[in-house]
Amino acid sequence: MNDEVAVRIEGAQGAAGGVRFRLDFYEGPLDLLLHLVKRNELSVQDVAAKVITEQYLAYLELLDSLNLDVAGEYLVMAATLLLIKSYSLLPHAEGADDDESEELKRGLIERLLEYQRYREAADKLAARSILGRDVFTTPGEPVPDGVESGPLKVSVFDLIEAISAVLRRLKDKAPRDLVLRDIPIAECLPRILAAVQSRGRIEFLSLFDDMTDRSLVVATFLGLLELLKRGEIIAYQEVRFGPIFLERGTAPAATTDTSSGS
Repeated sequence: MNDEVAVRIEGAQGAAGGVRFRLDFYEGPLDLLLHLVKRNELSVQDVAAKVITEQYLAYLELLDSLNLDVAGEYLVMAATLLLIKSYSLLPHAEGADDDESEELKRGLIERLLEYQRYREAADKLAARSILGRDVFTTPGEPVPDGVESGPLKVSVFDLIEAISAVLRRLKDKAPRDLVLRDIPIAECLPRILAAVQSRGRIEFLSLFDDMTDRSLVVATFLGLLELLKRGEIIAYQEVRFGPIFLERGTAPAATTDTSSGS
């Protein structure tokens, strides 16, 4: 496991007849839970907190709104969180239900702690910067003295949060009678590369400036994920949970067939 994006985009007909895309993440549901715990400045012991459950489900809803399919393990984790939540909300007799609820929470916390240790060990083996592994700053906080500084890699969950902000902004600007259309992802790649190349680096949000077409936003986002996977674009933050910046990567640009569909 690492924090880089790994994505395979495969078109598939959804139940409603629209094209859906399957993303294969290195990150799994435990990575998402750790991300949410850190973002909310909570302890792993608070993983079953209401805010974590709500934000976890919001991520899944956002992926669905982007026509993205995720692995079943994400849904299994969602069911586990909802089951734990139900025990705290629904009236039940004392005894067995309380024990089962606590057992579910303990099991989840133990899994998350074990996975956190695994991630930290993997980071040490990869000789990554101390900052971002076991020292976490609050949003906008400068790098502490004595800690190695440098660009912070973004996870796929950071990118999902960023595109969520774009879609919220678009919802207020888009015409109500807008007709969604299919846009080949391959057509977006040269435009993304050109935007980054022309300025050296750009902020993630600026990539979607002046877009009022939701289909174009989604296709551009999927195209960006593909370029990140190829190494033609890199994404990073200067401060944790700060703005995401995009630069050209070291991999040469691949020849793109713009005549292919999404």
